[in-house]
Amino acid sequence: MIAQPNTLFYNAKILGAGESIENGWCLTNGNLIHAVGSGDPLQSVEQQTTTYIDCRGGTLLPGFIDLHTHGAVGADFVFGSAEEMRKMSTFFANHGVTGILASTYAASQPEITSAIEIIRGVMGSEPGARILGIHLEGPWLNPLKAGAQSMGNIRAATPEEALPYFDSGLIRLVALAPEIIENQWMIPACNSRNITVSAGHTAATYAEMLVAVQLGITQVTHCFNAMSPLHHREPGVVGAALSLQELHCELIADNIHVHPAIMDILVKAKTPQGVILITDSISAVGMPEGVYSLEGQQVTLADGAARLADGTLAGSTLTMDAALRNFSVATRLPLEEIWMCSSLNAAQAVHMDDHKGRILPNYDADLVLLDTNLHVHITMVEGQVCFDAR
Repeated sequence: MIAQPNTLFYNAKILGAGESIENGWCLTNGNLIHAVGSGDPLQSVEQQTTTYIDCRGGTLLPGFIDLHTHGAVGADFVFGSAEEMRKMSTFFANHGVTGILASTYAASQPEITSAIEIIRGVMGSEPGARILGIHLEGPWLNPLKAGAQSMGNIRAATPEEALPYFDSGLIRLVALAPEIIENQWMIPACNSRNITVSAGHTAATYAEMLVAVQLGITQVTHCFNAMSPLHHREPGVVGAALSLQELHCELIADNIHVHPAIMDILVKAKTPQGVILITDSISAVGMPEGVYSLEGQQVTLADGAARLADGTLAGSTLTMDAALRNFSVATRLPLEEIWMCSSLNAAQAVHMDDHKGRILPNYDADLVLLDTNLHVHITMVEGQVCFDAR
């Protein structure tokens, strides 16, 4: 991906630059943001500009970062080819996404190993959203909360399997069931490698979650889904997620996995800084209604929901721009207060917030321009405009 030199966005509302800027400009240089300001661009800025983009009063945000996506447009990150992954990259960018974690699911060791190598080969040649690393959602889960994960591939963690994955240098996020004693060694092992650990597909009690947090878990996977629920005598994982400041909460804001009223409760409990919007999208996103496959299981896509034959939700068909729109409606909060849920919080979660998730000089030029209805007009990935709907 070759960056366009010196692109000037002007006549924009800018969020993510520290204080919000009602009418401002942003100059990129190569793959980085060079300067940001308010009002009309300075003459010296215009003299450096090669390409001008009039934002016409739209809102310029840091590009969306999706830490939890399994696939799109008919393919996924476990069995997809390099070419299919590049097509996914383009699809994500069309919806404002500039960075993703390629997310696997409970599969066999050879299948996960192969996926890691294919993903490695794609990184650096994506036409749209960049693959920032890999999210292993399993196989170290609790079969009692398997959801649509393959029961036959759920297993306890062993160093013989896990350490080669970690040694790839590509793993940035691991979801596991922390109440499984055999999984617990992995939490400090991941932390020592700067890999974030999330409690996911877990039947943990509140007390077990307290232990997990002490061990180093900092996140919960798709909060409310595939985890022990909130009860007034046993708070469970949901109670821990809502009450423990150390835990940040992934949220599938598709109005199917989580009711809008619950989204509102979540943001009141966690504040916007504690919520990470994700899609948990599968291969069916961007595809017509019909029957698809997930780990060899039949998945039916109808009325916007992907379900197994028994009605179990099987990931989502959500896109990040729709997630932000739904979240905005559910919480009734202005974009100025929730923009970080779609970018900065994710960057912080995987230790990339020193160069992604903000519109500041020397940050990556990852930008998305939205209209007043939060629809994507332009996506720039590391200085390259790769989607333009104007």
